[in-house]
Amino acid sequence: MSGLETIKIIVDAEKEASRMLEEAERNATEIRKQVDVTIENQRNEALSSAKRKASGITERAESEGKFEAEKVVRESAGSLRELVANASRKKESTIKVLAELVLS
Repeated sequence: MSGLETIKIIVDAEKEASRMLEEAERNATEIRKQVDVTIENQRNEALSSAKRKASGITERAESEGKFEAEKVVRESAGSLRELVANASRKKESTIKVLAELVLS
């Protein structure tokens, strides 16, 4: 093999190596883009899921809060009726006692 043939083989090999390197860089760039898109999609899915869960928790808490408020209102109304009834019962006896005190 002559020196020219050897040089030609070396030059061809360098060209092929350069072409392969460029192709590998293009592939790496494409993979990076795909990874970025995949990460963004997963992030968006996670955020959407978290928003749905938070919304459900909020709705459940509001519902439980309303139920508890209604329960307190019912209990308070019952207590108020009892207090008014007790006051009404004691009113008559109190008036009699006061009348006796004033008349005596």
